[in-house]
Amino acid sequence: MYSGSGTIIIGTLPLRVPITGDQEGMAMVKSTGAKFFHRVFVFIVTLLLMTFLIPGLAAAQQSGIELITQFPSISATAGEDVTFSIKVKNHGGRSELVNLEVSAQPEEWMSALRGRGRNIKQVLVESDGTESVDLLVKIPETAEMGDYELSVTGTGESGSRSILPLTISVSDGRMGEDTLTARYAELKGPGDATYNFRLDLKNNGGNEQVYSLGARLEPGWQISFIPTGESQQVASITIGAGESKGIDVKITPPVTVTEGTYNIFIEAASPTSRVEEELKIIISGTYDLDFTTVSEALNAEVLAGRETRVNMKVLNAGSTALNNINFSSNQPKNWATTFEPDNIEVLEPGESRQITATIKADAKAIAGDYVVTLTASTKEVRSSADLRVTVKTSTLWGLVGLLIVIGVIAGVYYIFRKYGRR
Repeated sequence: MYSGSGTIIIGTLPLRVPITGDQEGMAMVKSTGAKFFHRVFVFIVTLLLMTFLIPGLAAAQQSGIELITQFPSISATAGEDVTFSIKVKNHGGRSELVNLEVSAQPEEWMSALRGRGRNIKQVLVESDGTESVDLLVKIPETAEMGDYELSVTGTGESGSRSILPLTISVSDGRMGEDTLTARYAELKGPGDATYNFRLDLKNNGGNEQVYSLGARLEPGWQISFIPTGESQQVASITIGAGESKGIDVKITPPVTVTEGTYNIFIEAASPTSRVEEELKIIISGTYDLDFTTVSEALNAEVLAGRETRVNMKVLNAGSTALNNINFSSNQPKNWATTFEPDNIEVLEPGESRQITATIKADAKAIAGDYVVTLTASTKEVRSSADLRVTVKTSTLWGLVGLLIVIGVIAGVYYIFRKYGRR
């Protein structure tokens, strides 16, 4: 039966009727048929109810508004700006004006809802339509690492409401450790050389970084940093996220450097990262020899056929010992030069030794200036001194010549007086 309220009531009334044997059989048949028709009737009524009520329930469930975003959880760094793209859907059968607000956010954080480049508070969504808005969030520079919750609430004119929870995970933005690597981390050479290293610095973070460059090295050493391909020295370098740059490092040892191995530590530091690379320079020692006169005057005098002694000084101006120093000379033909001593076995760095060079001029040398080259050498280095040697004739020969001239004049005079009157 159907009630006035629209509710269908199905039931039976208990009846007591006296029956006979034949009547009992007929009653059983009638009872069985009644049950069958009763079940069919209940099935049909249930089917009708499902046909009319379920679409209504589905429509009721789909009515109202909904806020959705493709990425409800985002990772960022302190000081960064984050944007959430939000879609506002209207499942209702008519257009609806939706009020939007950021209903929850951390303290000191700033946010704004924007549509088509402007700050908004409402959005009109057509029936079964969708509109897009953006939530801009400014993370403070002082934000510590961790997860932060935000919420955006949309309320329709019909009273329907949707809350969209969002999460921002603040991290240091690192995708991996930054790297600072040298192509050749170990170089070897003399102490008076300049050593050039090529380093590559990579920013493995998600943001651009400014790296301060520095080094730990012993006093007296000089170092400079020059971006590869440039000529200007720098103290810092800017590298974009995921990018790398080359740095040319020039290192000059002090003049007093001694033979040995020296470690130099190159550092690159940003606000979020610090990396270091160890460089090694092996000083094999510098070979430098200075050979000159004790007085540093490169001139001497000698009589033809005679000897002159020149005091020479040999100095080890390098940073390593000099072994087996030999002396040699280059002089005019028929001249001779000897050294005392003619060999020095070992001369330590900074040590000097005095020797004597004896130069003998040709007996037939005429007066004038001659060049004699004196050389000190080892298998690693050599040094030469060019002496200007002035040859003078003997005074005795001058007197002899004068007497000859006088004798010639006297003879001519005698002959003139004796035979001139004839």
